[in-house]
Amino acid sequence: MRARIGLATAPALLATGAILLSVLAAGQAGAVSNGVQAGSFMLIGSGARAPAMGEAFTGLADDVSASWWNPAGLIQLPALQASLSYSAWFAETSYSVVSIGGPLADDHVLAATIYYFHVPPIANVPSSVEPSVDMSNYAAGLAYSYGLSRKISLGAGLKMMSQDIEQAGRTGTSASGALIDLAILYRHGAPDIQVGLALQNMGPKMEFRDARSPAPFWGRLGLSYRIYRDDWLNVLATADVAQPVDTGYRLVIPEGGISKIFRTSLKGSKQNRYNWGFGTEWWLADMLALRAGWTSRVGSDIDSPSAGAGLKFTIEPFIYALDYSYSFWGDLSSNISRVSFTLSLAPKPHEPED
Repeated sequence: MRARIGLATAPALLATGAILLSVLAAGQAGAVSNGVQAGSFMLIGSGARAPAMGEAFTGLADDVSASWWNPAGLIQLPALQASLSYSAWFAETSYSVVSIGGPLADDHVLAATIYYFHVPPIANVPSSVEPSVDMSNYAAGLAYSYGLSRKISLGAGLKMMSQDIEQAGRTGTSASGALIDLAILYRHGAPDIQVGLALQNMGPKMEFRDARSPAPFWGRLGLSYRIYRDDWLNVLATADVAQPVDTGYRLVIPEGGISKIFRTSLKGSKQNRYNWGFGTEWWLADMLALRAGWTSRVGSDIDSPSAGAGLKFTIEPFIYALDYSYSFWGDLSSNISRVSFTLSLAPKPHEPED
């Protein structure tokens, strides 16, 4: 039986904020996006569990982080669940995500998420020559899943985001917009196979002064297969492929001091044509999870092995989970650590009818 939350208790969220991940460096931006899209930090996966599995989670998506990976997977939440994740990203930046979601009624699940990407002040030259640049980067959204049948669920998400860039002595610049996600998940009974498809971050071009940049629109296709399951061992295998939708639009940066930050990341719009990844998860006694995966970013020639672990235990009425992942980006001489904490309301046992 699902533990429901009332409509009145669903979080009310307001959102401002997003960022160009490509401001960090040409190599780093090219590793994640095509290097010319506004709000490309929204392409950073949520949580620590999925990145440990090679970012292959679209066909599984069975926790509240599904609001990012595949909103249709939220239908698998049996009760209210909240999650907080933190990623130590490149160049002293960091990425934090807070999510909460749960069933509203049978076959209806809603989740809310807040995203925050922290960038330290950027200074290419001493502050006496040119002031550093400050950025405010936030986003927030709602995701919804509907159980169309026992095997098929549909999902949709709406994210509001903006980017604010300020530099002392100059007029600030900002961009904002709405992004839409659409998704579907098919769950087969025996064998235990799931297939998911998600279209992420569909939206209009965003304006930066007199320049316009496309939204970070990607398509993801994923598969999960439960290899074995009993009371002591639960083994999963997953695979994903992700493809950027090329708008064919070339971003033109206006003149001004702020533009210097972006130039090295605008080498071309043909970087990173698609990503693929695969992963596995081994649960021992439903308490300890061991995970491993591999992600390949074709076009940027970057392969990222990953590994992680998770610990889960129950103290009524809650289920506690702590997850950690570590990704090695050898070609960038950098590594990424992520940690997440998840709190779930233990679902009530099914009560047979009289």
